[in-house]
Amino acid sequence: MGNEGLTTYTLLSRFGFPRSYRGKIMLVGFLGTHVPLIAVVLYLLYLLIASPSSLKAHPGVLAGLLAATVLGFAATLWALGSLLAPVSLSSRALKGYLGERRLPELPICFTDEAGRLMADVRYALENLDATICSLEGLSVTDPLTGLLNRREVEKRLAEDAAKVRRSGNALTLAVVDVNGFKSINDTYGHQAGDVCIRHVADVIGRNIRQSDWLGRWGGDEFIIALHDASPFAATELVLQRIVSDLKDSPARLPRGEELVLAITLGASRHSGEADLRELLSKADEAMYEAKREDRPWILRR
Repeated sequence: MGNEGLTTYTLLSRFGFPRSYRGKIMLVGFLGTHVPLIAVVLYLLYLLIASPSSLKAHPGVLAGLLAATVLGFAATLWALGSLLAPVSLSSRALKGYLGERRLPELPICFTDEAGRLMADVRYALENLDATICSLEGLSVTDPLTGLLNRREVEKRLAEDAAKVRRSGNALTLAVVDVNGFKSINDTYGHQAGDVCIRHVADVIGRNIRQSDWLGRWGGDEFIIALHDASPFAATELVLQRIVSDLKDSPARLPRGEELVLAITLGASRHSGEADLRELLSKADEAMYEAKREDRPWILRR
């Protein structure tokens, strides 16, 4: 798209005066309304000087003409200033979004050039915001399960660890591994494996509390963060509920088969003293110990 139609605007801008867009419009309005009137006034003055008797019969003509010119110019300024409102609103809308990411409520009911400008600015900002939100969502979520991805899990763990150190509450971190996942892929195919991963994520998600969260660590491993704020919602009960629900809820594979999945959990409790990496390492070790002992979970305090 070129810059057609900007000749007059470019010419006025090169002069450097008026500097504002409003001033440029006012200058054009002044020249358009006053040059003809000034010519008439000069002509009348010439007649008055050359032949005073020709205007003696109408002494108020010159004064009335001057008054009408001033009033007309004032009305023109007001009208042009009002007509600039769509441009000003569009500019403020763009600044508001860039500065505070605030979506504008510009009107979309007008059909002239200024109305289309406001509608286009609103449409562009809404689409830009939707795209940014989508990209932000992709950057923190796992595309298969919709859970937090590994990068966001690490960030969330660091935030939770800081909160634990300040509050003195306990945080239990659980590493979850899907048993026999490689054989599921080999036997039923990778599409079935994806279904199993989503099924495990759904089962875990519906059995943890609102204060807890779940993320995908990678492959067939998940991370659960359990905030032990109440003695009536013990971590052991949450882990038991997850294992039982998974046993009672077989996954339905793409070809119609039903498969009962099993997981192994290793959990470690954090109360603010241990390092976050140490906590993850303890939870991972507990998970492998549970596998060796053929236990559904092990919780280390």
